[in-house]
Amino acid sequence: MRTNIYKEKIVSLLRKKHLLTIAEIHKAIPEADYSTIFRNVEHLLAGKVIKKVMIDNKSVAYELAKENHDHFICNDCGTVESIHIPHNSIKGRKIDDITVRGSCNKCID
Repeated sequence: MRTNIYKEKIVSLLRKKHLLTIAEIHKAIPEADYSTIFRNVEHLLAGKVIKKVMIDNKSVAYELAKENHDHFICNDCGTVESIHIPHNSIKGRKIDDITVRGSCNKCID
């Protein structure tokens, strides 16, 4: 029963904040063991309630699966922004998401 409570809490957190790592989710739900958070995130991924966003080779964040946008990640400051790229412009492919990397306006000024 408690597992469902944690799944609901994770989804609620992701409704409030766009991207969260497992560590950030655990910090927001300190009464749960880290392994409990990890297991619930894996269940939510398998159920396609949330999806994984690769920030870089070492960092993974999560967002609600219904979020229908792509991401711009600044190579300099690490800021992650939502962007929209038309997936239908990439013919012959089923695109789940696109991540674009570069420098944000703050970092190029």
